[in-house]
Amino acid sequence: MSDTQRLWNDYAACWSADPADRIAALGAVAVDEVAYRDPGTEVGSLTELAAYMAGFAGAFPGHRFRIDEVLEHHDRSLARWTQLDDRGEGASAGISSARHHEDGRLAEITGFFLPAQMPGPAPVNVK
Repeated sequence: MSDTQRLWNDYAACWSADPADRIAALGAVAVDEVAYRDPGTEVGSLTELAAYMAGFAGAFPGHRFRIDEVLEHHDRSLARWTQLDDRGEGASAGISSARHHEDGRLAEITGFFLPAQMPGPAPVNVK
């Protein structure tokens, strides 16, 4: 596992971390002035991101994120992730991109939610 994969895994764990441990865990993977944005918010510090994560944890009890794939080059990375519900089943999926600080930690994170996969119509059997 690459260092960047490990970093993303540790970052993902922050979303479901114990509230007393979240800020310290987040500080290990992101800089104090981390910029985070997704379609629902935009924050500019570690404490603001930790508060946003706490709101997520309250809205989705028992949910966690699994990092499925990480791509990286230079000081950028891209992570494909799945949000798992309290039974470990996929609830949603997305992609997050990041710019890394010179020390390797996350400096800017942008999250994108992928559209839900809706079942399509049954295939037509043409003879």
